[in-house]
Amino acid sequence: MDRKQFLAALIGYLPQDIEEMEKSEFLEYYDTLIRDFVADGYTEEEAVAMIGDPREVVAQAEFTQVRTAFPRYREKQRLNVGVLLLLILGFPLWGSLLLAAVCLLFSAYLLLWTPLLVIASLAFGFTLGGGGAMLLSLLAFFDGLAIGMAQLGSGMLLLGLGLVCCYLTRRCLTWSIVITKNTLSFFANLLKRSVAGYGF
Repeated sequence: MDRKQFLAALIGYLPQDIEEMEKSEFLEYYDTLIRDFVADGYTEEEAVAMIGDPREVVAQAEFTQVRTAFPRYREKQRLNVGVLLLLILGFPLWGSLLLAAVCLLFSAYLLLWTPLLVIASLAFGFTLGGGGAMLLSLLAFFDGLAIGMAQLGSGMLLLGLGLVCCYLTRRCLTWSIVITKNTLSFFANLLKRSVAGYGF
């Protein structure tokens, strides 16, 4: 399905009791995501396939539903003094756990970008080495036809590997950016809901 069909399917699966602003932000996010994929060279059908089934996308999303029948659910929770005191006294425990979790997330983030750096380094080395070998093969022909042909062939092979690595670098960069954007968006929404729940 294309972009319009995907957005129409999302609208069909959205809950009826969510706020209009939240619905429009949800649809705008996936519309922008598809457009970003298309700008990177994918077709709309490929972009939709990478995002997934609309029913599963809506099922995994978290919405702030409107509670008209029970208005007490919409009252903001306030931090009381006991909870604040517990947070301060328990900081040595939950602070160290939080720091360990942040370090693990940062390590996972570095691992996400490591293949990209490796492939980009290979692309640079193969392309530069292959181009240099092909140019210097002109001088190698003076030492003999076999040596010149061997160096020219090696240079062409390295240049071909460099071009393949350049393509893989571009694909890995696209995937890394998409995963990073989705992860940051998830944690930003989670933090925003947590802060809003306590009335800050």
